[in-house]
Amino acid sequence: MNTQPFLITALSNFKERGKFSYSAYMDRGLNPSDNETRDGLERFFNHFADKLMAAARQGATEKDYKKLLMDALNMLNKNVFDTEDREFICDTFYELAGIVRVDLKEELSKWLYGSFFFNLMKVVNFIRGKKKEQVLEIRSQTCTGCGQSLEALVLEKKHGIPDTDWWIIQCNSCREYNLYSIGPDVKELRFNGFHQVESLPRQEFTEEQAFIRLEQIKYFRQR
Repeated sequence: MNTQPFLITALSNFKERGKFSYSAYMDRGLNPSDNETRDGLERFFNHFADKLMAAARQGATEKDYKKLLMDALNMLNKNVFDTEDREFICDTFYELAGIVRVDLKEELSKWLYGSFFFNLMKVVNFIRGKKKEQVLEIRSQTCTGCGQSLEALVLEKKHGIPDTDWWIIQCNSCREYNLYSIGPDVKELRFNGFHQVESLPRQEFTEEQAFIRLEQIKYFRQR
């Protein structure tokens, strides 16, 4: 499967989004950094997205993408950023790594916490017997915009937990809004390929009403 068109589209949409805008900070519940910091990070990641697109057009491999990601990460001096900005930076690198299908979790943790604390955390987790994250089930549906799979990775299940909400989600690749139903018995999960925008209690919204709300969001927020 040729993934180049998907990568180019996803990276172009990434560039268009205000990743470090005032509202992006507010959506995360953070106090926005100064304009110079936010604008600088926006320019940095937009320029880097251009590099990734150029690599995609040249048929880059996973190894090529990982080197580009690590080179870019190492260009940022974490000491000039506060803790919230560092976490924001790591989340943004994690998003890009997901687009190009590269596992960067350990490298981002080392950058964020430092090698000493990262290794200490590994030792502590080993002593405590903490298990590696295990995906028990993947519940997915197809994005109505680009056809990509939108996956909810179920990490923990418990019988009897009801499916209480309709979710309105946004695809990370094409930014299309979709209606999502996660299903019952989910205690812990992780999103792959989308993020949640709004939840609608099933006690208050029928499926038809949830679709109406979806169309409202598409109308008022769509690109």
